[in-house]
Amino acid sequence: MPSSEASTSRLEILELIERLNDTWVKGSPEQLASFFREDIAMVNPDFTNRTEGREACVASYVDFCSQAKINDFTLGETSIDVFGHTAIATYTYEIGYEMGGEQFSDSGRDLFVFIRENDRWQAVWRTMIVQQEQKVN
Repeated sequence: MPSSEASTSRLEILELIERLNDTWVKGSPEQLASFFREDIAMVNPDFTNRTEGREACVASYVDFCSQAKINDFTLGETSIDVFGHTAIATYTYEIGYEMGGEQFSDSGRDLFVFIRENDRWQAVWRTMIVQQEQKVN
C-alpha cells in the first residue's frame, strides 16, 4: 500500500478507536455494534475464553458498564500497522472505575484487528493485555 494510503488508513483507524472508546466510556455501549463486524471474536487476556459474534461482544461491554461506574479513561500510546485491507492496532490505556463499592485503577494495552470492507473499517478480533490492576480502596 502506498505510504499516503497507509497514512490515511492509520488516521481513520485512530479516529475509529477514539470514537469506539468514547461510545462505551460515555455510557452508550449498546451503540458499539457498528464498530464490530458480525463475526468478531474477543479473546480474554489469558486466552482461555472467547466471546464470538457482534451481539455477544456488545453485550460484554453493556454488562461491564452496567456493573461499573467509570471515573476516568485515558488512551495512551497508539501503534497502527496497515496491510492492505487489514489493520492491527494497539494502544495503552488507563481506567479508573468503581464496581461493587470498590475503586479500581487498571492499565494495560488493547489489541484490535480491523478489516476494511465496503469502504469502512470494522473490528474483527480483540484482546487486552492487563499490565496493572489494583484496588484503590
